[in-house]
Amino acid sequence: MSCLAVSDDIVAVSNAFYIDFFYKSDNVINKLTIDPSPSEDETVTDLIISYDSKYLAVLLSLSKRVIIYELQHMQQILNITLPRRASKIRFNISNTQIFVADKTGDVLSYDIPLGNNGIKILGHLSLLLNVLQTDDSKYLISCDRDEKIKVSCYPNTYNIQTYCLGHKEFVNHIELLPHLTEYLTSSSGDGTVKIWNYVNGILMHTINTGNDLENTELQEKFCKTMDEDGIEVSSLPIVHYSISKYDENSSILAIAVHTYMKIMIYRLQSQNNKFSHNLISELSVDQFPFAIKVSNLSLYVYDNADFKIKEYHILNKNENIIIEFARDIQVFKERDCKSEKYDPDAIKVLFKRKFDNVQEYQERKKLRLEKS
Repeated sequence: MSCLAVSDDIVAVSNAFYIDFFYKSDNVINKLTIDPSPSEDETVTDLIISYDSKYLAVLLSLSKRVIIYELQHMQQILNITLPRRASKIRFNISNTQIFVADKTGDVLSYDIPLGNNGIKILGHLSLLLNVLQTDDSKYLISCDRDEKIKVSCYPNTYNIQTYCLGHKEFVNHIELLPHLTEYLTSSSGDGTVKIWNYVNGILMHTINTGNDLENTELQEKFCKTMDEDGIEVSSLPIVHYSISKYDENSSILAIAVHTYMKIMIYRLQSQNNKFSHNLISELSVDQFPFAIKVSNLSLYVYDNADFKIKEYHILNKNENIIIEFARDIQVFKERDCKSEKYDPDAIKVLFKRKFDNVQEYQERKKLRLEKS
């Protein structure tokens, strides 16, 4: 598994338990060494940079650790052993805490200066997939495998503000709308991106990627394969999702849909709290990406097959938005990294299987009646 984190001036990427990062201004690749040295089976499952670009946080799967580094001196300042495995980590807005969404449905909060044992601040009855704090620090938003987006008041998270309900499959990404942060965006296994008034739980707009897929055979093949495994689906899931501000009235969305060999680039516009979108580009890729990020009008695509981050610039030419290749960034030089390709079966675990218990009950009842 590989992760990619991008801030205003830093790009960080992981492969297994190796981490490389660099400042965009100098382009010098820095190697981050995890201490104590992890086992060969260890994997970084999440990587995130604080809002002020001061800290880098790493989530390790096997050892259930969160390690926070102060980037200027590449110094480890906090090493937390979690009670359970986690799926996502996020800094709070003031960069003084880190939120951990674990796989049993709990969100834990750790103070970075104090390094305390962590406090459970809210819970779901399902596998948590993401968590974030709003820009005004008033709400903590979390999403899960059961299609739910929960908006909790903060710090009194026992007060639930609302739920944002409308997705038909797991919700794997949530981000505030960069040019209008009173709205939330979410992506899902149902192939849609939705925009919400999260304070009131009102759905404002939907982008259905299935309507823009050129290759409908991929969707048909996926639905058939999932049906053979007892999973009912009707669309290709969104695997990677990233969003960044374009101008005062719009944002750019980058979306990678399961096994679709093009990154879909959308522009989402707003006017008088009404939304519209258009597909501005489809960027062809040789390998399905392991991670994508869009930041400050640049798109970063990481391919774990050749250990390159491809950087593209998002430009406005003659009032048209174009995606222009900028450079290849070679990472993990002289590292013992293994080349990998995207595993199309990995996402299956997030879909819920539907069991027909009624038919089994009817058969048992029929047998009982025949014996009596």
